[in-house]
Amino acid sequence: MTNRSVTLLACTWVVLTGGAFQAACSSKKAPDTHAQDLVAIEKLHSLDVAATLSGDQAALSEGWTDDIVILQQGQEAEVGKQAILTARERSRAAKPAARVLSYVPEIKDVTITDDGWAFEWGYFTGSYVDAAGGEEKRIRGKLLRVLKKQGDGSWKGARAMITTE
Repeated sequence: MTNRSVTLLACTWVVLTGGAFQAACSSKKAPDTHAQDLVAIEKLHSLDVAATLSGDQAALSEGWTDDIVILQQGQEAEVGKQAILTARERSRAAKPAARVLSYVPEIKDVTITDDGWAFEWGYFTGSYVDAAGGEEKRIRGKLLRVLKKQGDGSWKGARAMITTE
């Protein structure tokens, strides 16, 4: 073997073992980061449930990015946090006695990427009344949400698609 071949082999070995070492270190760190992200996403889920049950649209919007887009069947796309909040507050003022009685999301899967995005899908069930003393109506649906990690480690909804049965 020539000196050049030995040098090439040595460099290749260093690169390969260095890459393997870096991957091993990254894989040890990744579960901690993943676990922290799941805890932060669960906080967002808790905010979603609490704000939905209370009817507090301002609190609900705290879990949205400024450029959120919400798609629901039979409706125009809702675009932008402030525009959605204004429209929902106007709708709430038109039906002040309407309220959510129950809301139970059932998230089936959350996929988190290394670049600060998460994708989740699942189902939800709930019930509501349109007016005081009104008949309770039940609802079941599907959801698909895209979440964006914030600089402080929290997560906010950036895109959502909701269908009902």
